[in-house]
Amino acid sequence: MRAMPLSSSEWKKRLNVTNSSEIEFDGTTNTEITSKDQRRNVLLLDVRNGYEWDIGHFQGAKRPDVDCFRNTSFGISDSERIISDPLAGVDKASTDIMMYCTGGIRCDVYSVILRQKGFQNLYTLKGGITQYLKEEGHFKWMGNLFVFDSRLSVSPNVFKPINATNKRRRVLSHGEIEGDQDYLAFGNSTFGRCHLCGSLLSEMRHRNCANLDCNRLILSCQECVQEFKGCCSTICKNAPRLRPVLYDAQPYERWHKYRDSICSTQNVRKNNP
Repeated sequence: MRAMPLSSSEWKKRLNVTNSSEIEFDGTTNTEITSKDQRRNVLLLDVRNGYEWDIGHFQGAKRPDVDCFRNTSFGISDSERIISDPLAGVDKASTDIMMYCTGGIRCDVYSVILRQKGFQNLYTLKGGITQYLKEEGHFKWMGNLFVFDSRLSVSPNVFKPINATNKRRRVLSHGEIEGDQDYLAFGNSTFGRCHLCGSLLSEMRHRNCANLDCNRLILSCQECVQEFKGCCSTICKNAPRLRPVLYDAQPYERWHKYRDSICSTQNVRKNNP
């Protein structure tokens, strides 16, 4: 049995009630006070990849420690002590699990697995984040939305235009980010930061590691792009097959173009020592 789908308006209403209580935005179970003065545990579950969360997510959702949906194991591990699992130790009978993903498919599929594991109160965002941003705007949404095309990142304003002072974040001297409070990151937030140095980014858009044999998606500031030659680590920086560094927002071309070019260059070097 799949989770109960919530419309965008119903999801917004639940977010409003949940986030109106005392919350620590680190992914721990929140407490919602209902109209009957009963207390229910509510947990926001991001059923996407960690790199998607890095540029945008709902307030209160913990970063998923996974880079591929097939490897998602929230709530299904035999061990109750896995720190990275937001469902570890959660009361399966009394906790409302609000699941979301980009288009609604991944969380809908995963809800079946969680149901089989004994989680009783499962809810999904119907139509996913995309539908929510179209209908309700960026209420309780922080950052941009990761998309699986050449854009990689889109602003909530694309779905429902607002007073657009939020197209780019500007880091202020006291550590806050300029713009609308509903989807800002403050200086102590863990999202929207450079993968290498941890600095806050004014533009949240992924880039692929320049190492052809890595290709990892990362967030990187311009200083680290230059210092690490567009790579995600020192190891990749010194790898033998590096693509040229891209300093602007354009994506790399198809993998085989660089492979053929690098192989050709290596053959020339072998023949001309």
